[in-house]
Amino acid sequence: MKTLKYILFFVLSLSLLNSCLVEDTTDLDLNGQGPSLVTFDGTGLVNLTVLANGSEYDRTIKVLLVGPTKFDITGDLTVTVEATNESTAIEGVHYTLEKTVVLKESNNYLGYVNIKLLTEGNTPPMEGTPEYETYKAPVLYLKVASVTGAEGVVNSGKLATVNLNFTPPNPYAGSYTSKVWYWHPSAGGNYPPSDSGEPYGGVREEVKELTAITGRKCQFGFAVWADTDLCWVTVNPDNSLTYEVDVTWSYDVKMGDPTNASKVSHYDPETGVIYLYYYYSGSGGDRIFWEILTPNF
Repeated sequence: MKTLKYILFFVLSLSLLNSCLVEDTTDLDLNGQGPSLVTFDGTGLVNLTVLANGSEYDRTIKVLLVGPTKFDITGDLTVTVEATNESTAIEGVHYTLEKTVVLKESNNYLGYVNIKLLTEGNTPPMEGTPEYETYKAPVLYLKVASVTGAEGVVNSGKLATVNLNFTPPNPYAGSYTSKVWYWHPSAGGNYPPSDSGEPYGGVREEVKELTAITGRKCQFGFAVWADTDLCWVTVNPDNSLTYEVDVTWSYDVKMGDPTNASKVSHYDPETGVIYLYYYYSGSGGDRIFWEILTPNF
């Protein structure tokens, strides 16, 4: 009797499994017949960063057709986009927008919404000011309002979140002559410095371009490896410096000179010269760098 119960239980289990498989297959078939959708590319999150110098900048946001019946569609699609009421970016103040885009069959139904960023009067506060702490970049929320040109094509309902990141002009960006003293304890070179070539490899001098990242932060080539590694310097409101080296560099770079506490990194507002003192530890001791960046502008 017990064996009969197990057999019945096994048969019922197979029956339930079979019904689930049939149901799942039916759902897949139904999903395969769903509509094609016009949507914004990726997650819909877009960061547009421009220098707020009074200029206007043309940018684009990608839209495309997706879905199981995409390859059954013929003819071009006309898509209308518009801002939602939740947007904090104001049309005509922060941006202008071409609200119509054509997704061409010949281009695999891929198109771009054209947006122009207006920076006149939209310079954000500089880092380190009280106004900067409460500043929020304007945000534009875009939706697909309508799609015409083919049956069975609808909008996905997904919004594009467009952050309009206006960057204040950076007075520290530009061309500099970099002069580097470099001491390597196990590879030669004497300390303290002189211009007679005592540092390891001699005194290195080259032109470096400091590129603005924010109103106070610049990116440029690291130490004597400017062609392969990056670093960032931020000029703080008190003219002190914050210095970062890319994570691709395998050593922990620290500020200062471990043998001379008077070597403090700083910016000289009178001359525009950036004084950088930094080091990292390796086998045999500390590798010490003095780098003076003199502006060529």
